[in-house]
Amino acid sequence: MTGQLEAFFATRFGAFFGSVAFAVVVVLATWAASRVVDRVMRRLVERHRGRDDGMATVLAFVRYVAVTAVYFAGFIIIVSSIPLLSGAVKTVLTAGGVIAVVGGLAAQEALGSVVSGVMILAFKPFKMGDVVRYVDNNISGVIEEITLHHTTIRTMESKRVIIPNSKMNSAIIENADYADSKVCVFLEVGVTYESDIDLAKQLLIDEVARQPAYLDVRTEAQKAENAPPVQVVVLALADSAVVLRASLWAKDNGTAFALKCAVLEGIKKAYDGNGVDIAYPHLTIVQK
Repeated sequence: MTGQLEAFFATRFGAFFGSVAFAVVVVLATWAASRVVDRVMRRLVERHRGRDDGMATVLAFVRYVAVTAVYFAGFIIIVSSIPLLSGAVKTVLTAGGVIAVVGGLAAQEALGSVVSGVMILAFKPFKMGDVVRYVDNNISGVIEEITLHHTTIRTMESKRVIIPNSKMNSAIIENADYADSKVCVFLEVGVTYESDIDLAKQLLIDEVARQPAYLDVRTEAQKAENAPPVQVVVLALADSAVVLRASLWAKDNGTAFALKCAVLEGIKKAYDGNGVDIAYPHLTIVQK
């Protein structure tokens, strides 16, 4: 089919101008095909985004491979259709020993990132949508995209951090959604020494337990023994407060953050209504 089109343009415009016209048509067709492939793959990624099977991550990676393959195929067709370019490419390939070594050294990091991207895709230490922390640089956020060359992390401030796949593949990554997305966050509240500690603990337990987002992680044995639904302990006897710590379990990081905010607001109202004073730094002056 390609040879027939090339012959058609050569007949209409002559050999040289026919090759140029054919190359222009191939460029336009390659651009149109890449746009179609990119649009189709994007729709497939969005359709699978949010699922736990990791298919969105695979499709996002395949999208870049497919678009690159379309451009590469168009490049090969154009080079083969223009004798001048074809001869230059053959000359380069003939003397390709030194060029291959130089090019390999220059592209070593880029090729390493591509290979690392395939390794990430195969072993799946993280996928799109996972909440991770890049421990080496203390970067936290959501995996937004995994390309042939890099991984994009969207931070909590909605900024994008772009990290080469070669570094992501060798770095220590803390993944909050790996295997089990449940998370536990600690909430600390300080009450005054004059307050009823038992009442303060019970009010905190009741406030956490009544939240719809809270996960009860007690075992059946613990429930049979009437263990409290929320673990609240006295963490410290500080200078101005008795510090209580509650363990808040939620299905994921986003839910845990909202849960913590709701408990903070609720416990303030509960303590105010039951005579439990929340401690704050103060200074007592004794004058002699």
